[in-house]
Amino acid sequence: MKRHRILISALVALLMGWLSVAEAQPIPSSAVACHFVIRGYLSIGADGQGVAEVAGYITNIPGITDSLFNGSPSENTAFLTFRSDLVTLTPVAPNGVVNLEQASAGTFNIYFNSAPNGDWNDPNTFSNGQAFPGKPIAHFMRRQSLFYQTDTLARHDVTETLEASRPFVLSGHTYNLKDIMPGGFTLYETYSNTAVAGVTGFPIVLPGAGNCAAVASGEENNQ
Repeated sequence: MKRHRILISALVALLMGWLSVAEAQPIPSSAVACHFVIRGYLSIGADGQGVAEVAGYITNIPGITDSLFNGSPSENTAFLTFRSDLVTLTPVAPNGVVNLEQASAGTFNIYFNSAPNGDWNDPNTFSNGQAFPGKPIAHFMRRQSLFYQTDTLARHDVTETLEASRPFVLSGHTYNLKDIMPGGFTLYETYSNTAVAGVTGFPIVLPGAGNCAAVASGEENNQ
């Protein structure tokens, strides 16, 4: 009987190990890798020069089987949040009714918040992961990109290349974003030009949402 219990335990461990590997399989290049809710925080001068940053939360990632929320989905309950560094905006000559700004190269981080407390009025709450205080679970680099606006909508598409990541535990399961999106992803951000209330340092705040697509890792590019 004892031997049978040992064999059963070994099979269960083997099965759980297989499931963990299955959950960590990388998302194919160009496939949707996440959905997210975002806000763009902007300060634009009279000459069109400005600064901005983005913050928000992720609603789902293929391969993560556990809920990404501690309760009803919202910025207050999201376990995975993100924030960019400060982006410099340089005006480009408008194209008819389309206004254009070059967005500087920089960094983008994802955080795991074991006790979520996101607050749109304070972007700092999206970059204070409790599991690793002040440290992200994934760090990305981006190149210069283009931000463009019409009367009703604004768009920003940018590739974030994964530079470093660390494992995190969610509902007893261990995940690492390098196993799911080893090359990083391209963000497709859409904003409403109907602004919400501004915050300290950023009088213009645009609400938005979007998705991301996985990009090939360096190893895949070399095959």
